[in-house]
Amino acid sequence: MRPGSIAWAALAGLVAAVLLDSEALVFATLAAAGLATLVVVSRRHIFRAFTFSRLPTKRVVPWGGRLDVVMSLTNAKLLPLVWLRVTDRWPGGVEPQGFALAPTAARRSQSLTQTLSLLWFERVRRHYQVRCVARGLQDFGPAELEAGDPFGIAGVTLDAAGVERVVVLPKVLTVPALEAVVGRPLVETPVERSLARDPVDLRGTRPYRPGDPLRTVNWRATARRGALHTNESGPTTLAAVKLVLDARVMEHAWQGVDPERVELLCVVAASLAAAFAGRGFGVGIASNARMAGKAGSIDVPPDEGALDEVLEALARVLTLPPSDIHALLQTELEDVDAEAECVLVVPSLRPSVRALVARLREERRTPVVFVGTPSPEEWPLIDVVVAPDFDWRAKDELAFTA
Repeated sequence: MRPGSIAWAALAGLVAAVLLDSEALVFATLAAAGLATLVVVSRRHIFRAFTFSRLPTKRVVPWGGRLDVVMSLTNAKLLPLVWLRVTDRWPGGVEPQGFALAPTAARRSQSLTQTLSLLWFERVRRHYQVRCVARGLQDFGPAELEAGDPFGIAGVTLDAAGVERVVVLPKVLTVPALEAVVGRPLVETPVERSLARDPVDLRGTRPYRPGDPLRTVNWRATARRGALHTNESGPTTLAAVKLVLDARVMEHAWQGVDPERVELLCVVAASLAAAFAGRGFGVGIASNARMAGKAGSIDVPPDEGALDEVLEALARVLTLPPSDIHALLQTELEDVDAEAECVLVVPSLRPSVRALVARLREERRTPVVFVGTPSPEEWPLIDVVVAPDFDWRAKDELAFTA
């Protein structure tokens, strides 16, 4: 209703009251006009000088970690908000601690609904705590606000479009059998931790051992002694491990996706990265996985301080079918100067990639961590296996089967 309409209606009521000589009609007309005017003015100004915010206290949270969310509402004017209903969308990957969230029709989301009142120049702050139980990007918002005039006759809605994003990292398990992945014990002195060797720091030759890269074979010493010998090099100054993650669980895109297997792959890769970093290695990761919120594939070069970047990249892995891993494996084969040791984390070894994996393992030590149930044809290329039904949510240690 517009002020002009109220004025015309009041004028008509007054004319009728005069013609009928009714004091009661005059009073009723003026009261109705005053009430209508108050309602119209209230509706126009109800959200003026009003602010709403909802801020998570962290932007990156480990899986299973607790997150505090602060909601603030401020009414900085004389007109009170007699009643205010806030319906705020929260991600489905959080568990409320001490309050309730209602399911919504939107996929992977919940809603927080609360009703309150704000007096003039009043601010209300409410604190909520949730537990993050889903890897990925968790969005808080948008919110819908509805407020009414002092008489509760009509309500006004306002869309608060602000969205706050939190990154939940994959769960990190301890890896007690890390030596099973690299195929040999890891010595403890910092200088000798490197899985890679420095080709410049030659220390002589020694007899060839299975797993030695073919490029390190010293053909002159081999010809002189009649048996394969390789160059013995000192360790590189930066110990480095590069994880190569194949996120393609199904062989064909039309077969769909397996979200649980993708989650397990991310947990395995994150746990290995943290375990290597804990031993003093620089870690990196490359993957064919698609990423949420970022274009391109995962490519984090191995570095001493790259663990946080690796974990955040894994947090963004989508369950959508990625491209084949051929290109990544071919890149590793062509990188003849690579100093970082590769560790493959794969859900399968399809016939089309077995030859590339075999070549990579021939040229340099490349452990393969298989997440699933290997076929007899895949077993020769596998070092350790993580069972597909491994309950990573309930475990604290990563279990391998050699």
